[in-house]
Amino acid sequence: MPSSRPSSDLILHRLSSSDYEIKLKAIREVKNQIIGNRTKKLSYIKLGAVPAVADSLAKANADSDFGSNLIVQSAAVLGSFACGVDQGVRAVLDAGAFPNLIRLLS
Repeated sequence: MPSSRPSSDLILHRLSSSDYEIKLKAIREVKNQIIGNRTKKLSYIKLGAVPAVADSLAKANADSDFGSNLIVQSAAVLGSFACGVDQGVRAVLDAGAFPNLIRLLS
């Protein structure tokens, strides 16, 4: 039976979409795949997902409902990448996500 989940490469492509709905769905898919799964976290880190998610966070408009959802989902994904995986912490810091998280919390 074929998997109904999109491939990691397809999800990564969707993370860079200019369509915010596609981007939000991709971020949720990444979140659902990496939570509690060290192997998936490392795979997505190697594919370059962390900078793509950090970029989405940096560009999200907190004044709109959609932007707020994008911020919450992006923050959850970045937190999951950093949780329990040293490479994830480094990837989140290297992607410049930390200053954006602090800015959004201020």
